Amino acid sequence: MSYIKLTIVGDGLDPTGENTPSITRDIVINATAGIIIDLTSRDRLTYSDGLLIWPSGARMELDARSRDEIETENRKGQIMSDIIMTGRAFFEMVQIREAEAQARREAAAMVSDLAEAPLPIAAE
Repeated sequence: MSYIKLTIVGDGLDPTGENTPSITRDIVINATAGIIIDLTSRDRLTYSDGLLIWPSGARMELDARSRDEIETENRKGQIMSDIIMTGRAFFEMVQIREAEAQARREAAAMVSDLAEAPLPIAAE
């Protein structure tokens, strides 16, 4: 897994409606797993439309640079997730094809064993 620590800047919006301009917070993002953690409160955050949202309902409207950094990390995480899923799908496909090939080999062996087997006395 890859993690990145970011210092983000934005305007804080309290659940009561109070606005606090120019807040700086340190966060850690594991974009592959879709996890954002606030290092101050240790809360797991949600990111949506340029806003970081705390479980308490507090929000932070990010500045353009912070928004771009988070969106870039999320895109990189999505690519990594797609690669992992593609690798898993390929592995599963290989397993299925190996099982089918083994079944064909076993069927061919059974047919060749029957062809080489001596005929019963009644058939002679």
